[in-house]
Amino acid sequence: MTNLEIAKQFKVKDIAKVKPLRSGLINDTYLVWTKGADAPQYVLQRINNFVFKDVNRLQNNISKVTKHLRKKLVELGETDIDRKVVTLVPTQSGKSYFTNGEKYWRMMVFIPHAEQPEMSLELYRKGGAAIGRFESMLADFPTKLRPTIPHFHDIDFRMREMKKAHTNAIKSHRDLKGIGDLREALVMYYDYFKPQFDRFKEMPQRICHFDTKLSNMLFDENGEVLCLIDLDTVMSGYVTSDYGDFLRTAANLTNENDRAYNHVGFNIDVFKAFHDGYIQATKNMLTPVEKELLPYSILLFPLMQSVRFLTDYMNGNVYYHINYEQQNLIRAKNQFTLIGSIIKNWEQICSFTETTIDHETNQY
Repeated sequence: MTNLEIAKQFKVKDIAKVKPLRSGLINDTYLVWTKGADAPQYVLQRINNFVFKDVNRLQNNISKVTKHLRKKLVELGETDIDRKVVTLVPTQSGKSYFTNGEKYWRMMVFIPHAEQPEMSLELYRKGGAAIGRFESMLADFPTKLRPTIPHFHDIDFRMREMKKAHTNAIKSHRDLKGIGDLREALVMYYDYFKPQFDRFKEMPQRICHFDTKLSNMLFDENGEVLCLIDLDTVMSGYVTSDYGDFLRTAANLTNENDRAYNHVGFNIDVFKAFHDGYIQATKNMLTPVEKELLPYSILLFPLMQSVRFLTDYMNGNVYYHINYEQQNLIRAKNQFTLIGSIIKNWEQICSFTETTIDHETNQY
């Protein structure tokens, strides 16, 4: 089937054309144009059912969450609601996705006039506030959501997978030169912080995004966050997932592909701005144990990502896209270096979180 034929399986009138919007590492995305001046546009997306094994569960999660968010926005008296929450378009048969038996597709209303502001501390503060608001509006969600990716943020599972990959690599006589010290150091960090990571189970399970980054937010013309998008990973979990995962990328002084490890470092100012916005939005929701454990999520996520990169490298680079053979090893060392920088800033991180939690928020 052509993309046009697939688009016509959804309840959209007068489709004019379907053009590629972007091609991501997970899903392929297209823009659907309809006929007429000021006619609405739509986003057609092929769901990667290799990554997301249960598409029905995935779409049910998104449908339930977006309906709940829309209801909340109405109750709060918000305006321009269609730009502030993802809207799924049903198929001609009323389902939330279409399949031809091999591939899976969904459609959403395109949100117009979305911008991407220039990076600033204020933008990170707004990002933290948006994530906190997202979680807060879903705090009274009536049921748990089943996982779309099992064990996604489970450090114990990731450590077992790394051990298995190492064993298989030895059996396969794969070259493991240069990874021994890194693997042992990751195990050391895991063992040292495991008592704190185990305490995450003391926190209540909430509906979280699980893939928090600025590129998964849409901003309006004034630089205010409209909504969070890319809801594939929305499921039940701990707030530490949204908090720690955001800072893993946002507060690194460089990107995770940088092989110049002296560029890697924890940006304390980005952390403070993000934390300030997040606490402002969640201060009436978070429990004492959640507030206490937030800093440990800053350590957990670069540790877990370093383990995942190293695991993939030992497995022969089968999961993450690479441009050269050593790239996953480079990424693993990059994230490992970030852990060291976080530890160097640990006293300041803990002092700042304690102060802002006790006194609500600081201003930037």
